[in-house]
Amino acid sequence: MKLKLTNLTLLIFIATKSFSQESNAVITGKILSSNKVIGDVHIINLKNRYGTISNTNGEFEILVKEGDVLLFSSIQYKNIKITITKDHLKGEFLNVYLTLIVNNLDEVFLHGLTGSLDLDSKSTPNDTIPKANFVFKISDLDKKLPGDEFGYKGHVNAEAFTNPLYLAGGGQGSKYNKQLEEERAVKREVKRKTEFPIKLKKEFGIDFFINDLKIPEENIFNFITYCEYRDILDKYHSNKVLEVIEILKEESKKYNAIKK
Repeated sequence: MKLKLTNLTLLIFIATKSFSQESNAVITGKILSSNKVIGDVHIINLKNRYGTISNTNGEFEILVKEGDVLLFSSIQYKNIKITITKDHLKGEFLNVYLTLIVNNLDEVFLHGLTGSLDLDSKSTPNDTIPKANFVFKISDLDKKLPGDEFGYKGHVNAEAFTNPLYLAGGGQGSKYNKQLEEERAVKREVKRKTEFPIKLKKEFGIDFFINDLKIPEENIFNFITYCEYRDILDKYHSNKVLEVIEILKEESKKYNAIKK
């Protein structure tokens, strides 16, 4: 009894597999229009949702079975649908012909023309568009433009366009302008020096100063100020961090000797 059941199961498996292989097949084809191959056409099996795209030679292949509907679409061509038949499956090849979309423009009628180019060109209406009040010459190509007055600044100073002393130009205006720029430069430098120890301590970490350099936490800022004569501020802002570290190591020995 067990042997009969085993044989029956085997027969059902073989029949099912054979039926599945017969019902599904990979079909190839070529897409043409006016005897020219068409590439980049989208092909979608609307039943199993499989899709593909034709290559530059118009060739494609896709998994289908009898009764499946293939949709062929392209921007420049009319969409078509093809239902797969037994003949398609037997031949295993499908030639698809697409029709080019032709856009017909509306007719344009020109009135008041004689058909003579010489006469019609002389009777054209005058141009009512105002002409530009400047003229370019070939010699203008060699001219050098003035430099950007504010190009060296990160942000344009709006006060230069609104303050009467700026707008006056020369005399007190120039003096005020120069004095104001000098004051701002000093403030920027003071701010940079004030923030430097904080940045350095935060970037290197407290452990670096305490464990590696043997500098007590309460003396870290004082030690950084002590080292400024070695230009560590400029080196740090020039991304020469390794040089700054070496300087700190060297100066820590002198600093600790003085403190002792």
